[in-house]
Amino acid sequence: MLQITIYILIFSVLLLLLYQLRSHTIWERLIGLNLIVLKTVLLITVYGVMTDMPAVLDISITYSIIGFLSVTLISRFLLRGGRLK
Repeated sequence: MLQITIYILIFSVLLLLLYQLRSHTIWERLIGLNLIVLKTVLLITVYGVMTDMPAVLDISITYSIIGFLSVTLISRFLLRGGRLK
């Protein structure tokens, strides 16, 4: 059952990559990036549960913190004017 979940998550990441390519605004791309980070964290977590390796869950938590900070800092950068200043 967990293998099916992994395949579904990989398929959804591929669909999100297509969404990234077709998005027009920077905010749509930022939302797509956030969703890709979320799906990757879910993929790492499911893999850690499937293989019964608790160290992988620590990596998942670390990756989610890095993803949250990157999306937050990019959006803050864009709200302050981005590269236009």
